Amino acid sequence: MKNGVLEVPGATLYYEVRGSGPVLPMIHGGNGDAESYPITDRLSDRYTVVTYDRRGHSRSRLENPNEKYQVSAHGDDASRLLSALTDEPAYVFGCSSGAVIGLDLAIRHPEQIRMLVAHEPPIPQLLTGSDRAKGFGSLENLEKQYKRIGLQALEAFAKAMGITSTAQPERPASRIEQLRANIDYFILSEVPGLREYSPDIGRLKASSVTVVPAGGIDSKGWLPYEYAEALAGHSESKVVDFPGNHVGCTLYPEEFAERLDMVFRRFNNKNTKG
Repeated sequence: MKNGVLEVPGATLYYEVRGSGPVLPMIHGGNGDAESYPITDRLSDRYTVVTYDRRGHSRSRLENPNEKYQVSAHGDDASRLLSALTDEPAYVFGCSSGAVIGLDLAIRHPEQIRMLVAHEPPIPQLLTGSDRAKGFGSLENLEKQYKRIGLQALEAFAKAMGITSTAQPERPASRIEQLRANIDYFILSEVPGLREYSPDIGRLKASSVTVVPAGGIDSKGWLPYEYAEALAGHSESKVVDFPGNHVGCTLYPEEFAERLDMVFRRFNNKNTKG
């Protein structure tokens, strides 16, 4: 594994690169960082896997700690990181708010992407009617309750979203502190930004990027899967099911990695034959 740092406007990005083959950046969700994907080593024999700490997370420090969260700033960061690492279009995977950033990248920098797999992107603006109100309400309530009761709010939110996980391994105090700071950034900065974000679906449909909406098979019936279904409806595609729920890549890394590789290979075979 190689690691490095990249200076971008307003921040310094820490990143890690593993393996060889087509470039595959993996954009983490709200409270994660470059170490959030246990599937990386399972894909590095086929891809050059790139993970990084998004601005405001772990080792990627903001010049202005009070900077307002903008999906577009994170999308530009991903674009700059890709430009620093490759001249070729990349496969991209994003989970949760990482999928939102992947969509922004696909909309505004389509020339850098071969294919995007967007796993359950929490974009209330994509929903309609009572589902939209539910989406906005879930994010508003998370922020409100976190300010009131702290981490218990995140636990309640996960339960309401059908998100289950495994027991976490013991971590050193420094790592716990780092992850707690990521949670603060996610809920207090990122969640308000997600509520405001409205992707330009017209530009997305007009671009050359193949977007695959992905959902955890155990998320069916829960709000995270509804986000994937909404994206599929707007992009006139179908949801591809992956193992587990919203955090299936952590719960079932082997199966999840193989499923992701299969989706990318199908796309590659289809375009080769074309």
